[in-house]
Amino acid sequence: MTGIADRMLPPAEETGGPRRHNGRALAIVCAVAGLLLLALVAFQMVRPLPSARLRLVTPVSHTIPGALNLPWPAAGQAVLDVDGVGRMGASGSLQPTPTASVAKVMTAYVFLQDHPLRGGEEGPTYHVSPEEAARLPWRISRDETHVDVVANQPFTEREALEALMIVSANNIAHELARWDSGGDAPFAAKMNSTARRLGMTGTHYTDPSGFDATTVSTAADQVRLFRAAMRIPAFAEVVSKPTFTPRTGGQTRSGANTLLGSYGVIGGKTGFTSQAGGNYVFAVRTGGRLLIGAVMAQQHTTSSAVAVSAAQSLILAAESSLTRVTLAPRGAVVARVDDGYGHRIPLAATVPVTATGWPGLTLRLSVGGKPPRHAPAGRTVASVTAGGEHTALRLVRPLRAPSLLDRLTRLG
Repeated sequence: MTGIADRMLPPAEETGGPRRHNGRALAIVCAVAGLLLLALVAFQMVRPLPSARLRLVTPVSHTIPGALNLPWPAAGQAVLDVDGVGRMGASGSLQPTPTASVAKVMTAYVFLQDHPLRGGEEGPTYHVSPEEAARLPWRISRDETHVDVVANQPFTEREALEALMIVSANNIAHELARWDSGGDAPFAAKMNSTARRLGMTGTHYTDPSGFDATTVSTAADQVRLFRAAMRIPAFAEVVSKPTFTPRTGGQTRSGANTLLGSYGVIGGKTGFTSQAGGNYVFAVRTGGRLLIGAVMAQQHTTSSAVAVSAAQSLILAAESSLTRVTLAPRGAVVARVDDGYGHRIPLAATVPVTATGWPGLTLRLSVGGKPPRHAPAGRTVASVTAGGEHTALRLVRPLRAPSLLDRLTRLG
């Protein structure tokens, strides 16, 4: 019996085989899982931290009730912009039309780009060429605006720019072109290159004074240019002066910008030829905002006065139409910080969120800034922008650095 029983038992080495195999497999699985877990932890700890994102929680736009009604000129073209806000309106076809002396805005702008002039400085001295002095009778015979000059007469840069922009001296426009580029043709090429750089798609210059009817532009392009020019302090100083007095002595002469100093007008340039009609580009400071406008191609006139009068009506109506609106009170939550770990921290306005606009305008809101990784409650970390105006935003709660758990469990 014992022998038979012994023969029925399996060999001793076979009884523990499956258990050892299962234990070994389990150990391998645990080891692999551990390695994967360690790799995941290492990956989570070394991968770049997410950037905090700003999001608006208030409506992204606000339309001011009502409708705007401005007294646009019956003929020609006109444009009125509020710097930093947008276009208040436009009239006419906005097709290229002769600029007359409004072209001198570009002449001054190009010259100042090449020969910067500090505020209050006279700048270098230039001299009138004998050739330009000899042309004076010819310019007078063509009824060109001018200043009386003699050969080799000195002009400081500021004096020349004042003669150009205040009394609209054509002969000085051509001398500025010579002093800068050697002559009209290369200077006109600079004017056109600058126009393209500024996005003036309806503009072409053939001379520095605008007397040629082939020098053409649009009201929209001239608004674009005058805005850029008014950002140059020396230009703004020159066009803010109502009169021109020669440095070498002579009669003080008044400019044609009769609105200067009234209705908030701080600068401008008039122009007239029989082909161009009356033209006027201007800048107005009102309610803390800068208005830039242009009225062009005003026909059936013998001067720029009709364009100036049309601009006056526009200015008065625009000023009365501008209004301040409150988009959110002080302390209102208008945005939030998403820190990338699922935490959302509200941002509140430090002062009322306000903007300047006019009836019918839709103001667009946006939020910007670079929030830090962590900051205490109350710190200003962003701003909301509406109508070109910025309002600081503060943290309602602390913005905390990510914890170890945040970093390990981050999915995005």
